Amino acid sequence: MKSIVVPALLAIAFAVTGFVFWTMGKTEGQLADAHKQLAVLQYAGADAESEAALSSPPMLQRVGALGRAEQTDARHVRTTAEYWQAQYAALEPKRDAAGALIESDPDVLLHSANASFRASHGETDRNTALRRLDGVVKSYADVLKSNNTSLDAAYNYEYAVRLRDAMAKARPQNARGAANLARSDDSDLPAGPTIHGRPGGPPAKTDMAQFKIVIPKRGEERKDDPQAGKGGTKIRKG
Repeated sequence: MKSIVVPALLAIAFAVTGFVFWTMGKTEGQLADAHKQLAVLQYAGADAESEAALSSPPMLQRVGALGRAEQTDARHVRTTAEYWQAQYAALEPKRDAAGALIESDPDVLLHSANASFRASHGETDRNTALRRLDGVVKSYADVLKSNNTSLDAAYNYEYAVRLRDAMAKARPQNARGAANLARSDDSDLPAGPTIHGRPGGPPAKTDMAQFKIVIPKRGEERKDDPQAGKGGTKIRKG
């Protein structure tokens, strides 16, 4: 009987171990794909891959510390992808019935605070915008409470405070929040914000015809005529 029980137990142990490591390898592959999609600004693909990594069997989380770093990384990728897809509502931090924060990850909290700041840009009513900026300031304060070494959170906190104070002192007016620069239909730039910022463009009511294109002279042309100018008709040599 012992000759059967011992091999059976070993087979079960090897099967469980193999399943755990297979799951970890699968998660690592999904995370690599998620980071690749994020690097090439394919945020929907990064969101899907990170979500797939997060749906790994929960048993993996109970085996010591296995899989916890991968799950944290997947959450960070998903949060980043949601932020750059302007899914600001999905980034609202979770709170309990008393209103206290449940989320404690500084990276997730920073993206949530940044999302709140971005969402406040579209507010046209001054009083509503001020209330939303108050919430933004508190969100950055929560990030600093979670990680007091975050330079980005500290800078954004001070910027949000100064912006709120400047708006409070300004005259009431129904002005737009952040101006969206015009983008021509034939532009090859992506629409909306990306990890590199918003697509740029010329300021409104700017006459672009006043800007001239200057082509540098060739070496032999500078020798013949060192003075800058429009230049005459080119004469072919030979």
